[in-house]
Amino acid sequence: MKEMKENIKITVGQIGSFDLGTEIYDSKNGLSYKNPKEMWRKIRKALEVAKQDGADFLVLPEVSVPRKYLDTHIPEICNEHNLMIIGGVEFYHKYTRNGKKFIQNEAFIAVPGAEKNSGAKERAMVWRIPKLYPASVEENFIKEEGYHFSPSNKLYLFKSEEYGNWAVLICVDYLNLPIHQILQKKVQTLFIVAFNQDLNYYYSISDSLHRILYCNIIVCNVADYGGSHVYTPLRESYLREVMKLHGNKIETAVTVKLPLKIIKEIQNSPREKNFEGYAKKPSDYEYIR
Repeated sequence: MKEMKENIKITVGQIGSFDLGTEIYDSKNGLSYKNPKEMWRKIRKALEVAKQDGADFLVLPEVSVPRKYLDTHIPEICNEHNLMIIGGVEFYHKYTRNGKKFIQNEAFIAVPGAEKNSGAKERAMVWRIPKLYPASVEENFIKEEGYHFSPSNKLYLFKSEEYGNWAVLICVDYLNLPIHQILQKKVQTLFIVAFNQDLNYYYSISDSLHRILYCNIIVCNVADYGGSHVYTPLRESYLREVMKLHGNKIETAVTVKLPLKIIKEIQNSPREKNFEGYAKKPSDYEYIR
């Protein structure tokens, strides 16, 4: 039985499609990338940083990973470097119904396979999580290209003895109040993969929500707009904001170290108990079941 890690290391890979020309998506092929090799080249750079820094997680933005590489390359890399990878999958044509073509927007979570007695690993597990709601700009863009958005109705929670409980949301799903209520007291880490222009709104949400949920929050946005950021519930404001990337069209990968074990301990402790350097839990936290 593995013990929970004291800290986790997360590489935030802020990449984008701003330099792929004017025709980025293939409207005849489910709005997939016309140049998937270039997107994969960007992903490889972020992977190198995660590998070099010994990260536990690599996070990539919404609609950033071409499907063919998700199927063929991600599982092998995940196992080779014992690295969990989270990101958004490119748009794709999910199904046609009554003559209407429906687009899916998904995130994925790739987890290294279990080790066999021989020392080799089983194939990495890859889960795909559909987006719950489209952003208005996204929905309009999809309709202009002759498609319709295919929504989901499920929220996934991942549990690990070593890495705690965590969840992944896709962009505008992060703004859903019922989801916040479901996740409160359930996760130590929340990942958001985004394609978001309204940076200040997301900063404000994260600055509030990491205290309300009392967990680590990682938002990985596209480099087209920048604004990827990380928060953790430490007492001092300059420590709570662990990382924030300012400026658009900046492609980079940054590795941060976040507390984990003590977050779980504080979540499960009486509110009156003090933990040096950490913020107090919300007053309603004790009453959440």
